[in-house]
Amino acid sequence: MPGLRYTSLLTIKGERTEPERVLSAQTIDAASLAEFTVSGEGYSAVVVTVRATYDASATSGVRVRWLYSPDNTNFDSPEDAEDAGNYSDLTFSAGATRQRTVLIPLLQKYTKVQIVNQDADYAVTVSAWKVLIR
Repeated sequence: MPGLRYTSLLTIKGERTEPERVLSAQTIDAASLAEFTVSGEGYSAVVVTVRATYDASATSGVRVRWLYSPDNTNFDSPEDAEDAGNYSDLTFSAGATRQRTVLIPLLQKYTKVQIVNQDADYAVTVSAWKVLIR
C-alpha cells in the first residue's frame, strides 16, 4: 500500500543490566539454602544463572525457588511457591558441576530467590549471577 511503512521488530531491544555475581563459590550445607532478594522496580524479569558443584557422595541436587512479596517482609511460603511451580531444579550427577539459567518473571516489587541444597547429607558449592530485564 502506498504510504505504509513497516518497522522491523529487530530494531526493538529490551534493556538489561550487566550480570551481577550474587553468590561466589558459597558452600550451602546439607538441607540448607542461600538466598538473595531482587528489587525489580521497573523491570519485568530477572535471569538467574546458578552453577553448582556437587560432592562425589551426594545423592540430591540443587533447586532454584522464588518467592514474591509486595513489601519485602511478607513473602510467599516455600510450600505455596512450589505448589505454584515457582522453582527449577538443576540436573544432578554426584561429583559433577552443573549450570542452569532460569528466567523468573517479576510479578511483585520484591522477589526472593532461594538456592536450596536438597541433599540431606552433603554440602554443595554454588555461584550465582543475576541480570534484570525491562
